[in-house]
Parts: sequence; structure tokens; C-alpha cells
Amino acid sequence: ENPYMCNNECDADTEELAHPPELMFDSEGRNPTTFWQSTSWKKYPKPLQVNITLSWNKTIELTDDIVLTFESGRPEQLVLEKSLDYGRTWQPYQFYASDCLDAFTMEPKAVHQLTPSTMLEIICTEAYSTGYVWKYDKTVRFEIKDRFALLAGPRLHNMASLYGQLDTTKNLRDFFTLTDLRIRLLRPATGATMVDENNLSRYFYAISDIKVQG
Repeated sequence: ENPYMCNNECDADTEELAHPPELMFDSEGRNPTTFWQSTSWKKYPKPLQVNITLSWNKTIELTDDIVLTFESGRPEQLVLEKSLDYGRTWQPYQFYASDCLDAFTMEPKAVHQLTPSTMLEIICTEAYSTGYVWKYDKTVRFEIKDRFALLAGPRLHNMASLYGQLDTTKNLRDFFTLTDLRIRLLRPATGATMVDENNLSRYFYAISDIKVQG
């Protein structure tokens, strides 16, 4: 439960010490948890930026929240992007930051502040960007169900209304549809306002699980 997760033992060439991308998609519940880990922020102040791209080679209609589980602190800046044309073009899905105005010149907003008429708005949220809140707040979410609830009611009791509108309204259907998903990690958790330049190995990204249901 501290940010020095590799303890200088990371080695991509040794199976027991490697943290390859496939560990984001294996069975959870193991002890210890398996996770992918990026390189450390050794080139600070140059940004530590990593793209994670998921491609299905078919069209997916999302039915539940997208959930990213970070084994390190949650990033201070992150963008979730989607493609509808197999990665040829990309659109932002949601912005995440500890300071939305500073990072993306966007006012922070939560999904519950949206209305049926603004439910497709691309927002920046500060709800998932606090750093090392280790035991309880490891996840970053894209709240599909909360957006569904704007049309289907708070307990999703009127899904027939939602499905009817999805069938007849192309831009609404397209919003919940994708062929590819991209996670752009832009700034790791620092746990403080100042980056400790004498200890840059403590700053990195680590993800134990990605859930996309559709």
C-alpha cells in the first residue's frame, strides 16, 4: 500500500517481475493483485504520457459503466476517448483532472448535473483524480448508467423509453456505441502539490483491471 510498487525489481524479460498489458484483463481476485505498470517519470518535467487502446474490430453498444482500477494512485489528468470507425478518428468521451480548469480549461461537472437535453455533453470531472487514496478509491468510472437514468429514471425502471429513443435517435445511439476505446494517461498521481525531483521513480501508472461491458 505504498507507491513504490516495483521496489526496483521490475523486469519485462522476467515473467515473475514483468507487468505486461495483458495483466489489465486477467482474472481479478488473486493475491497479490496482478497489474500493468508503466515506466517511471524519469524524464520530468517532460510529461509522462501513455496511451492504452482497446480495439474490438466490431461495434460495441455499452450497457454498463466503464471501470478502470488503478493499483497506483489515480492519475491527476486522464482523457477517455472513443472511435466509431475502427481508430481512424477519435472523439473525447470524458476528461478527468484534479483541476479541470487548469488541465483542460473546462469547468468541473458531474453527470448528475446533466439533464435529458444535455445528457450527451462531454464533461470534465474532478471526482476520480485524488491521488493515493489506496484502499477505497482505486477506480475511475465513465458513468453509463447515470446517463441512462436521465431518460430511464433514477432506478432505470423505464428502460423501454430509453431503448425506444436509442432506436430512433442516431446521435444518442452513437454516443453509447464504439469500436475502439483509448485511455490517455497524461499526468500521474503525485500525492502532493510539488513533484519530488529527487525521487522520480515513485511516479508512474499501474492498472489492475479494465471493465467494458456491452
